Amino acid sequence: MAKLLVVDDEEPLCRLLEIAFGKSGHMVDTATTGQAAKEKIDSQPYDIIISDVRMPDVTGLELLEHARTAKIRTPFILMTAVPTMSTAIQAVNLGAYRYVIKTDSLVEELCSMVEGTLKEQG
Repeated sequence: MAKLLVVDDEEPLCRLLEIAFGKSGHMVDTATTGQAAKEKIDSQPYDIIISDVRMPDVTGLELLEHARTAKIRTPFILMTAVPTMSTAIQAVNLGAYRYVIKTDSLVEELCSMVEGTLKEQG
């Protein structure tokens, strides 16, 4: 069982992922704003953080940068509905663990990715 943080300004997606990861036995916190996510990241440890790239207040890239500046090395999975090469490059340069495009199979992809990430982390 892992402790996950899911960050997306679309609350229905947060709930969907919370249910999906919960079925796998994981504890899931959600945040619908980047600022709320920063507060959660600063206040407790997570095994994996999954964040949308595009959010109104703080982007997923800024959230990743915040975590890395705070010396938090938690694997960070960024997801986006609008993939661009520059965003992907920024994500890699900031140390994102994975970069996922939001498709119809997003939930299945993320569930598989989380399990693989947990195995890799030991």
